[in-house]
Amino acid sequence: MNIELLCTDTLEQAVRKLNEETADLNLKIHKMACEEALGFICARDVIAGENVPPFRRSTVDGYAVIAADSYGSGDSNPAFYQVIGHVNIEEPARMAVRTGEAVQVQTGSMVPDGATAVLMVEYTELYAAGKMIGYKAVSDGENVIQPGEDITIGECLISKGRKINAGDIGMMAALGISEIEVYVPPAVTILSTGDELADMDEPLTGSKIRDINSYALAAEAKGMGMTVRRRLRVGDNEAEIFQAVSRAAEDSDIILLSGGSSKGNKDYTKKVLENFTGNVFTHGIAMKPGKPTILAYDRKYRTVIAGLPGHPMAAMLMFRLVIVRWYWEKIGRQTRPPYRARISENVSSNQGRETCLPVKLIPDSEGFTAKPIYAKSGSIAALSRADGYVRIPRNREGLNKGEPVWVEVF
Repeated sequence: MNIELLCTDTLEQAVRKLNEETADLNLKIHKMACEEALGFICARDVIAGENVPPFRRSTVDGYAVIAADSYGSGDSNPAFYQVIGHVNIEEPARMAVRTGEAVQVQTGSMVPDGATAVLMVEYTELYAAGKMIGYKAVSDGENVIQPGEDITIGECLISKGRKINAGDIGMMAALGISEIEVYVPPAVTILSTGDELADMDEPLTGSKIRDINSYALAAEAKGMGMTVRRRLRVGDNEAEIFQAVSRAAEDSDIILLSGGSSKGNKDYTKKVLENFTGNVFTHGIAMKPGKPTILAYDRKYRTVIAGLPGHPMAAMLMFRLVIVRWYWEKIGRQTRPPYRARISENVSSNQGRETCLPVKLIPDSEGFTAKPIYAKSGSIAALSRADGYVRIPRNREGLNKGEPVWVEVF
């Protein structure tokens, strides 16, 4: 029996160790044009330096009036107004409205001083030069947007850790903010190890299998806001793996090694990482699937290195649960809130290890039912069919049918 793999960390312990090891690691930040920032992660709170709108603004075409002058008016009892001028969109309102007066405005025009509402043009009629009648009562503030009602000076528009969307770019444009500080996406190198691996376009011979992990992990990394520097396949050769890790560390923020993290005759990941970094702080996480996960940090190149299991489902889950979680905590990004659901059937678990159970969410009259998707660690189809996963604590024997669960969605 291998005593070393019995000395595993819990998931929380492993993540805490990774945070402690990288406490002084500051992720790269750069400034970029706001129109190019779509999809990047905001690195500094963006604060409004002015009000939007900066003045009282009409939301309709019509007449700026004193609302009290319109009270009681209707189709059979119109209100009468003296039109004293008009305000175009591009000009300031230089007149003031007094009782019985109206100023013609357009959508977007400045509302003159004294006016408290705008009467839509559809409810008005000019019956003589400078004479208008209104057929509708309006209330104070109707069809008028106040200064700062949309955006208030000093308001945090985009918080640190937020993924920038099209609306954010529109807000920055409204405020004349042309640049924003964002996190540089971390560069990731993915090394898929194993003599048995073939690329997707290679014929399978003997006991060869196609390389799943490098493609799946690359896609997952991109989806999580990272940049994939390279994907490599490396044989079960200690020197080759060491050389690949050494080269990758020079220009990568994160290295993912898939396979070779257990204790077989050809499992070299731990030895390579010990020799290269001298800082392997986790070897084994009490999680099913994903137990033979290795974590290391190279202080020279400031590179986080994870030895992930060779089984596709285990590799994908541990990447998400450890590396993605660490990265998102570093940048202050909020994870998606879990869905509340009920488990569809009795589920057994592995006491002593936390279990990650892939599930499919099925809408029902009470919300959602979580239907387990059973598969071994070597399955990739299970993750493709799953909407998320349920984490079963290590001290539980399982879940009972109908029991409420939290589903962390992909």
